Amino acid sequence: MLAVVKDKQAPGVTLKDVSQPRPARDEVLVKVKAASICGTDIGIYDWTPWAEGHITPPTIIGHEVVGEIIEVNSDEKHEFKKGDIVSSETHIFCNHCYQCRINNRHVCENMELFGIGRDGGFAEYATIPLRTTWKNDPSIPLKAMSAQEPLGNAVHVVTKANVPGKTVCVFGLGPTGLCAVAAAKAYGAKKVIGINRGEYRRDLGLNMGADEVYEKLPASLVGKCDAVLEMSGNADVLAQALEAVRIAGTMVFFGIPKKEANIDVGRYMINKELHIESVFGRRLWETWYQVSDLLATKKIDLAQIVTHEFPLSEFEEAMAVMKSGKSGKILLTP
Repeated sequence: MLAVVKDKQAPGVTLKDVSQPRPARDEVLVKVKAASICGTDIGIYDWTPWAEGHITPPTIIGHEVVGEIIEVNSDEKHEFKKGDIVSSETHIFCNHCYQCRINNRHVCENMELFGIGRDGGFAEYATIPLRTTWKNDPSIPLKAMSAQEPLGNAVHVVTKANVPGKTVCVFGLGPTGLCAVAAAKAYGAKKVIGINRGEYRRDLGLNMGADEVYEKLPASLVGKCDAVLEMSGNADVLAQALEAVRIAGTMVFFGIPKKEANIDVGRYMINKELHIESVFGRRLWETWYQVSDLLATKKIDLAQIVTHEFPLSEFEEAMAVMKSGKSGKILLTP
């Protein structure tokens, strides 16, 4: 089968013909219908410090996947059958550690990452553990099924920020930031403001429901935002984000900086007495139920951020468009 393989500890990936996988015990084999490129995939492609610490080549990358089950290998009781349309949760939890036992499985102490620590879904076929397989509501469009993970990240961020009735500022309007805009509006924010350097994604932010968008933080918003969601992962804009949040406001960090960031702790953390949160993934399975409800009831339409589609064989072209900043979510089809 054709697959996108991170095969060396250096920038770039390789399109390869590899053997079709077989499902191990308590796994499903899926025929991939669609997969989405994530910011994490860009980091793996560029071989950032985060990628160096999380992936050991060779690995088939890609973790935002929807596929059709063609085989189930398990003797245990489960809900899955051949023909089901399913998605994969990236965070493969052990179900035995302290965090798993207190229902924090998304930050499992022994976590394996789909498409990072083990082969993923930028391929014609993929295997997924039963315990991290999500059966999709058939009323949800297939395109949206492949992008539930970034929406799930955004929903987790927004729920931590407790946005109803608040002025919310979203820094970074990549696909997850755009999802955060839509989720904040869906969950009752009074006003949602988007900050993004590129005009293309500022326009997408307006399409997703932002009330205002700016290239950088205007002086009128300094200290005026009840909640700030840092979705960009740009270390150079963290000070702007901390300037935006009001005294005793809420700051939620999601984006992973590509370099170390210096923050004036006294000025921002202490003087402002902020409520600071961070998010790594989605709560299992609470966030997935929230996401499914938002999509099934059409409170959020992910089709608005799917701007490009490429065959898997054109992965390099797709990645170039993604890195240009002139795209929303990009879908790949085997």
